[in-house]
Amino acid sequence: MITKLSIEQAAYLAGFVDADGSILAQIVRRKDYVLKFQIRVSVLCIQKMSHIHHLRKFKSEIGKGTSRDRGDGIAEFAIVGHKNVSAFLKQILPYLRTKQKQGNLVIRICEQLDQTKNDPQKFLHLCELADRVAKLNDSKKRINTVQTVEKHFLDVGLIKK
Repeated sequence: MITKLSIEQAAYLAGFVDADGSILAQIVRRKDYVLKFQIRVSVLCIQKMSHIHHLRKFKSEIGKGTSRDRGDGIAEFAIVGHKNVSAFLKQILPYLRTKQKQGNLVIRICEQLDQTKNDPQKFLHLCELADRVAKLNDSKKRINTVQTVEKHFLDVGLIKK
């Protein structure tokens, strides 16, 4: 359960996400899923390893998330999963400046994700939203897009042209 943040905490964390964070929606292949893909949503913040104590404090304030040493001199704090990400983003959204569009899109994805488990058309709609998030983030290393998922769904007969 995400902790109810004070206005000051929410504004501070929003500023941190705007400056040193990312709001992500990634399309991931999953052999164990009915549709063979998952949309993974997350909020990440990074710092130099010498400042990992800031990220650890986030976890104690927010009540969820993990902090880790990436192994390259950078520490990372992550909140993953649509329920936690949605609850966190809804609290910081009014204070986001540069990543407000990503926040809004990811909240929309989170709110609809449970309705897509067996519905290829609804899932494709969320993949379109995930692609919009990636475009806003200037993502360059993406492998899976709405086109990748749509081609797979066509190939296996889940949808028709």
